[in-house]
Amino acid sequence: MGEEATPKTEMINPALLDGVSANFIVKGPSGVEKAYPMRAITVTIGRSDQCDISVKDSSMSGRHAEISKINGEIRVKDLGSANGIWLNGERVDEVELFDGDVLRLGQTSIRVDVVGGRKRPDAGLSPKVLAAIIAGVLVLAGAGIAGGLYLKKRAQNRRDRATLAAFIAAARESQKSKPCAAAVDKVGDVARTLNNLGKPSTANPPKGDEARRFVAGYRELAKTYDRVAVAISQFAAQSTASAAALTGSAEQIADPDIKSKVAEAQDLVDQRTQVTNAFIADWKKLSQATNNYATQLDQAFVQGNKALYAEVDRGVQARTAQEVLVSCTRNFDRAKGAVEDKLKELDEVAGGEGAPAE
Repeated sequence: MGEEATPKTEMINPALLDGVSANFIVKGPSGVEKAYPMRAITVTIGRSDQCDISVKDSSMSGRHAEISKINGEIRVKDLGSANGIWLNGERVDEVELFDGDVLRLGQTSIRVDVVGGRKRPDAGLSPKVLAAIIAGVLVLAGAGIAGGLYLKKRAQNRRDRATLAAFIAAARESQKSKPCAAAVDKVGDVARTLNNLGKPSTANPPKGDEARRFVAGYRELAKTYDRVAVAISQFAAQSTASAAALTGSAEQIADPDIKSKVAEAQDLVDQRTQVTNAFIADWKKLSQATNNYATQLDQAFVQGNKALYAEVDRGVQARTAQEVLVSCTRNFDRAKGAVEDKLKELDEVAGGEGAPAE
């Protein structure tokens, strides 16, 4: 018979032969146990495939912890994990391991078997005392979880109220806008222009230069109305940007009740913005209608088309500048008042109502 193949000799770090070594019995979320002997001075544990002990546990960090042999001791160290490492029910950062210790990393438990090692000094407790300690640990753990959730809720509540306060401040600042007032001076100018221009009459139709004066006057009025619309549009663009910022801050709120109240306030702010948009639209309509009227004047009086006299007598087919201004002022004041009432409600919420009980 031929020679049997000689098994390959496993190389061991000589430092591991000096003093104690260890085996790690790892039980992951699946419930399957697997033993890992300590084959190096330092062993890394984590979710990453690059770790010496890799565990498919979503609650573990990529490089969660490392176990090292240092000066004859087996020690574990947290590598900055998100969920930490727990030794026999107590959270630790770096500590010596003893035979029989149990580590918990995420949902994974690791029992430590220290070869040639000793038990933890306080491990010699009676089963009854140990059971009492375990029960106490479970109670404290439950309280810790509840306490942690409570603290987390309070922290989120503080963030929500800070965001709410910022929303209220920004919304109240936007209340200072006065789009209707921006046109007051122009409306006064228009009234004087119309008074000086006069209204043409088909009963005594203007001719020549007088007819052209009417045409030029109404064309200039149309341009004035358009300039007012453009100016208010620029003003509205700033309001729209502010409204977008308000919406963005409101989306950061987690508390459903606060978020709902803020959404109601946001709707009212949007309605106020719609008043401004309607104001702009009215000026554009007035500009177009005035320009159309100037064209009718030109055709009726300059070109002598008497068929258009009826259209001329009907005048400009749009609300007057004064009517546009009055409508804006009335609707804007109403919308602004609704926003302010809602902000007062939010003031009460931001002032401390609805905070978690102590």
